[in-house]
Amino acid sequence: MLGAGLCLWTGWQVSTAAGVLLGEALPEAWKRDLGFALPLTFIAIVVPMIRSRAALAAAVVAGAVALLSGGWDYQLGLLAAALAGIAAGWLWARRCAP
Repeated sequence: MLGAGLCLWTGWQVSTAAGVLLGEALPEAWKRDLGFALPLTFIAIVVPMIRSRAALAAAVVAGAVALLSGGWDYQLGLLAAALAGIAAGWLWARRCAP
């Protein structure tokens, strides 16, 4: 476990350092075009975890709130989306529980 953890941690640190050092060398057009990479990463993480209707409700509500509140100051829309998604999933699971 320690060996696997150290390998993952080392890879994370090297990738982060490369991004910090080489990220400034990218042309501005590329940086602007890479803005979609972070949302795609989270979509790839979340979609396989949707295995119930409560999880689907949470994901849909959180996504909708995130889109509607994207312009809020201090990125409070992200917090609102997370809280709304949690509440929706909890309410759905509670309402539909046997």
